[in-house]
Amino acid sequence: MFWKNTIVRSVLILGFFSLIWTAGNASESSIEVTYLANEGVMITTEGHKVLIDALFDNPNPNYRPPSEDMLEGMEAGRSPFDDVDLVLVTHNHPDHFSPSFAARFMENNPNTLLMAAKDAVTAMKENIKDWERVQDRVFSFELEPGETAEKTVGGIVVKMFRTLHSGDLETPHNLMYLIKMDGRTIFHEGDSAGKPATFADTGLEKEKIDLALVHFWFPLYPHGERIILDVLKPDHVGLIHLPKRLESDAPSKIDMVKSKYKDIFLFVERGEKKTIR
Repeated sequence: MFWKNTIVRSVLILGFFSLIWTAGNASESSIEVTYLANEGVMITTEGHKVLIDALFDNPNPNYRPPSEDMLEGMEAGRSPFDDVDLVLVTHNHPDHFSPSFAARFMENNPNTLLMAAKDAVTAMKENIKDWERVQDRVFSFELEPGETAEKTVGGIVVKMFRTLHSGDLETPHNLMYLIKMDGRTIFHEGDSAGKPATFADTGLEKEKIDLALVHFWFPLYPHGERIILDVLKPDHVGLIHLPKRLESDAPSKIDMVKSKYKDIFLFVERGEKKTIR
């Protein structure tokens, strides 16, 4: 009887600690990043799927679009692009966003939400025959440079930061995004001016960022390096926006600075995947 009770107690104790361990880890999902092209990525966690700068099909010749299979799959909502919860658009430039393709995507994917700056939404609206069919799923933001906004949809918390576009341009409106879902935090830079002043007073240095997606050149220049190491401080850095002409040279240059970071990787090939646990 003594041994029986001891065994029962041991099983109960082990079960109790197992539950504690499971509960402590269930809130922190793995992150799967699928690289589509340029700054286009699909972020998948255990409970959500988000596309960022993925809806473009005719960029300028310096950059690649998503492959034909990717474009067809996204538009039709076909695996692995089925059940996309949210689309985020950083700005209205053809190597990041196509208003006509985005319009078709939203018409064909009736459960997906979209967030973008007002100028991008206006351009998309002009390409949709029946705006009333999608308007409740599209969230438009009109912010001044330096302003922020926050929106929570379906368990995803999105904070956006309006910046000047690269080259200190007022238009198109660029939004940097901080996304929180399933216990993980992801940052996407869009095409910010990429200067320390851009990141001042954003509060990003107080965040615990799991993954930061930034321009490929950030770790190669002192001011970009400082933004990554002193402001964003991510556990993982994904490098994006690589022009076609640098696809063969950039990997070796990134290899030279890898030792400064916990984990840094360059996306080159469309369809590449990176899993973060």
